[in-house]
Amino acid sequence: MLVLYLILLSACNATRIVKPLAKKQVAVGLDFGGPIMDFAGTKIPVPFSSVTVGYGIDSNLTVFGGANITSAMFGTIQCDLGVLGEVIRPQKGYIPGLSVGASSQILVDVFEANFRLYPVVDVNLYWNYLPKHEHYFYVNWGSWFDLWDRTQGRANTKLYYPSFSLGHTFENKKMRYTIEGKYITPGLANGGTPVKFNGIDGHGAWGVYLSIFRKF
Repeated sequence: MLVLYLILLSACNATRIVKPLAKKQVAVGLDFGGPIMDFAGTKIPVPFSSVTVGYGIDSNLTVFGGANITSAMFGTIQCDLGVLGEVIRPQKGYIPGLSVGASSQILVDVFEANFRLYPVVDVNLYWNYLPKHEHYFYVNWGSWFDLWDRTQGRANTKLYYPSFSLGHTFENKKMRYTIEGKYITPGLANGGTPVKFNGIDGHGAWGVYLSIFRKF
C-alpha cells in the first residue's frame, strides 16, 4: 500500500525533540536509520539520514526544524517544522516529565511538482533516572494525520496513523546521543509497497534509529 510507504518516509527519523532545550540554546543533530526492510536475505533498517536544528525559546518551549538528506538525493524535498512544550517537569522518584510537540511534515516531489503537508502530534513521557546526570529514557506516542480528500487517486477514508516509540538518551552539557525503536502504523497492512517492511502479522513496520546532537 503506497500510503504506508509515504508514512514510513515521513517517520524516517527518531523523535526530533523529547526534552526541551535550555533558554537560547541551539542544538544541531543528525539522524540515521529507518523502518526494517528485507534486503539480500537479511533484515536491515532503511538507511535514511536527516538533519535537525532546535532552538530553546525558554526552558519550557523549543522550536525545531528538520530535513531529510536521503529523500532530497532522489528528488523529494521532505522537511518538518514544529514546536515542543513541556507540560510537566520530571520529579524525583518515578514521576516522569511530559512534553507535547506539534509539527507539519512537508513533502514536495520536484519532478512532478506534487505537494503534501501532514500535521503531526507527539506526546512524550520521559524519566531522568540518575540524580547528577541528564540521561533519560522515554516513550512516545506519535499521531500522523492525512487530511487530504484523495489519496492514490481515490477518496481518502483513513485520516489517522499512530506510531509508538521507546528510546534512551545519553546527554551532557555539549552532546546528546539517542537510540530509539519505533512501531509505525500498527493495524495497517504492509503489503504492496516498493519494499518489504517488517511488522507484526503483516501489519505496520518496526524501525530503529540513532541520533547525535551537538548543543551550543
